[in-house]
Amino acid sequence: SFGQNSPLTIQMGENLALTLFSERRTIEAERLLCKLADISRRTHGHEHRTTKIVVSSLTLVRQHRNVISWLEDVSGLFHALRYENDGEVCVVQGPISSPRNVEEECQYAFSITDIIPSPGTPVICHGLQNSAHLNGKIGDVRNLDVKEKEDGSKYFDKDIDRCVVYFEDRSLAPVKVKATNLRVLFDLPKADDDY
Repeated sequence: SFGQNSPLTIQMGENLALTLFSERRTIEAERLLCKLADISRRTHGHEHRTTKIVVSSLTLVRQHRNVISWLEDVSGLFHALRYENDGEVCVVQGPISSPRNVEEECQYAFSITDIIPSPGTPVICHGLQNSAHLNGKIGDVRNLDVKEKEDGSKYFDKDIDRCVVYFEDRSLAPVKVKATNLRVLFDLPKADDDY
């Protein structure tokens, strides 16, 4: 039968999770892959092919904690590693090339005012004044709302432009948030329906 423990069902769930991930719904993808990995480990064991595939996909999704920097001396896409100095500095590795070559990347410490969470990155709202009820809420950056500038160019201006955040709590509407009011969420908190 094709119940939730079936390798075919688990593989279909993994495909769904990767589709969610490609749509920048990283939190949903990670939560689904965690459940699938747990089911596959319990049912089929750690060495089963299906378990290994799901765990590999989970590792890929968990690594998507990226930020963008447009500093003159160092710009591009970077992998966020951690925060330091009470969250005022983000330690990153990069810039990320395609295909990625980690050996050529360097670590940098960027002020939070010099980075923008990239689309698909899980974030937590922080330091909001007018929408203080959203502080501590988690979601994914789905898009960057970049306005065309007077000279016709389009670039992210941290004082004007915003990150579009869709919250895990679906009762909350998506909002446009300043990048400085977002922190990369490195570890998802346990969900209410996790077992």
